[in-house]
Amino acid sequence: MLKFVTNHPEMENELLNEVKLFFYDLEADMSIDHIGNFSDEKCNNVVVVDGKEYIFNESVIYSDDVEKARAYNRSAKKAIYSALSSFTGQNHPWGSLTGIRPTKIGYEFLNGGGKIENVASYLQSEFTLYDSKAKLVSDIILNQKDFYKKGDDWYNLYIHIPYCTSKCSYCSFITFDAQRCKKQIPDYVDKLVTEIIESQNYQEKFGNKMYSAYVGGGTPTALDADQLYKVLSVVKTNGVEFTCEAGRPDTITEEKLDVMKKCGVTRVCVNPQSFNEKTLQLIGRKHTIDDFYQKYEMVKKYGFDINIDLIAGLPQESVADFIYSVDCAIKLAPENLTVHTLSRKNGSELKNSGKYDNFDIERMIEYSSEVVPKNGYFPYYLYRQKSMLGNLENTGYCKAGKQCVNNITTMEEFLSVDACGAGAISKRVFNSENRIERLANLRDVKLYLEQFDERLQKKKIFYSK
Repeated sequence: MLKFVTNHPEMENELLNEVKLFFYDLEADMSIDHIGNFSDEKCNNVVVVDGKEYIFNESVIYSDDVEKARAYNRSAKKAIYSALSSFTGQNHPWGSLTGIRPTKIGYEFLNGGGKIENVASYLQSEFTLYDSKAKLVSDIILNQKDFYKKGDDWYNLYIHIPYCTSKCSYCSFITFDAQRCKKQIPDYVDKLVTEIIESQNYQEKFGNKMYSAYVGGGTPTALDADQLYKVLSVVKTNGVEFTCEAGRPDTITEEKLDVMKKCGVTRVCVNPQSFNEKTLQLIGRKHTIDDFYQKYEMVKKYGFDINIDLIAGLPQESVADFIYSVDCAIKLAPENLTVHTLSRKNGSELKNSGKYDNFDIERMIEYSSEVVPKNGYFPYYLYRQKSMLGNLENTGYCKAGKQCVNNITTMEEFLSVDACGAGAISKRVFNSENRIERLANLRDVKLYLEQFDERLQKKKIFYSK
């Protein structure tokens, strides 16, 4: 079993994430020791890997205690990454970066006086990113420039439907079987509608304006048409971007699309995840590829902008399988195409069943990052998750002028999010103070219903401060 020791216990979890880049399950029979000596603007890190010593000295610059702690932390992480890279002969595309939003580092550099044309070189020198990943971050920041910070008086409305028709093997979200919860859903919809109405009322009272609305899950279209209408009809978007996930093709009907159109939805997510029939069966999807094509064309006829998701690294998929999926998606020419890297999420069936990896994952992502932009798309948002295969990323691509503004402003945490529904997490973004506060709704639907009035009052107070 791998043994890791540091003289900075406050950094231990983050430093251990660096170790996991090289030894994911921490089962290697070896020891790693870290000794960090930090004094003013000098950082000395000694990393000993199975008796082999690596010494790193560098100077750092900071303006306050927060920046100082961050600089020391990054110095220690980079030292451990460099030592293990040398010891194992491995390099990773994102270098020593383990955070979920690499673009935040780029924005931090710009806010400190750096220039956009130097973002990529900064990321390479400070975090040892591959050239392609550093350029990706720089390109995305350029493609987000029209959506960067709207001010503290704007917010996104998020609405959560925690029901699905089945659970995919890679999913760790807390969702509930729509069929088994048929008796509960009407009560949930009623309470959710109340929360949406009240949220919009107090946001308006406080002088805040909606920037976008997004209905996610779960699978929102797991609701029947009448229930879906109750939810969507109370959203007062006034013409802003309004997205509704319909990720499961087996839940899409013309009646529900009529409801979306009537209620002002502008963007719909229809997600195959893979265009390989065998994969859909393996991961627990309840639709076929033919079902997807049929429902995609149905959605297209309504004139919605369409988002498609693909996942790289699904069980038993080869590089050729993934290439086929990417090529099929491109032929459909959706307005948005997001390429996800599979994450081994705690609580998912995939993770619980044992170890899982896909050693072709880097080749898969390389293919999509080369081919998708050549077909009229550009990258416009990016995020990462813990335990992603290959320590890679999820990248959203879109056609010119078809950015999903909710994806940008929510992922980058530019704007506050008023989140409604069980398990939804609201955020207050104080741009002027460079801080964020969060408030989570209860995840369990039964508790959400039982404590609804009390929690709604707490949410009103949260937004009134």
